[in-house]
Amino acid sequence: MGDPAASISVKILKADGVRLNSDNADVKPAVLAQLRINIGGRGEQAYRTGPAPASTSPEWNQQFFLPVKDPQTSQLECTLWDDSDANAKNHSNFLGEVILNLAKLVPYKGQYIEQVFDIKQGKTIKTDKPASGKLKMGLQLDSPPVPGALNQQPAAQEKKQDPTPPP
Repeated sequence: MGDPAASISVKILKADGVRLNSDNADVKPAVLAQLRINIGGRGEQAYRTGPAPASTSPEWNQQFFLPVKDPQTSQLECTLWDDSDANAKNHSNFLGEVILNLAKLVPYKGQYIEQVFDIKQGKTIKTDKPASGKLKMGLQLDSPPVPGALNQQPAAQEKKQDPTPPP
C-alpha cells in the first residue's frame, strides 16, 4: 500500500434507533461496528468494536486510528452487525452502514468533529429488513499522519486482520 498520506481518528460513540434483527421485539441486537477505509471499491484492513450490550441504542465510546492512502479518493465505511445472531446466513446479521467520503473532511484537517449520520441500507449487502437509526461518530483527519498515531491501540479496541464481515 505504501506509506499513508494521512490518518483518521474515528471515535465510535453511540447509535440510536438501530433496527431489530429478530421478529421478536424482546430480542435486542448486540451491535458491533466494523470500520475500514475503502479506496476504489477495495477495502483495507477492518477494525471492529466489541459488541455492545443488547440494545437498539448501543454505546461504545471506542477510538480507532486508521491509515489513509489518499483522503481525496477514500471513503470511511462503517458497517453495523448483530453479534448475537449465532445462525447468521447471507449477511442476515447486517444492520446497516454509514459511508463517508473523506474528501469532505480535508478542509477540516486537524479538527475534531462529532457528527450524527443516518444508518442506511447497504449498497452491496442486501437484507430483507430496511436499516434504521443514527450513528454518532467523532472524526479527525490528520495529514500528514500524526507520528505514532497509527501504532496506538486503545485497550477497548479489538483489531482484526480478517477483511471479511462478521459471520
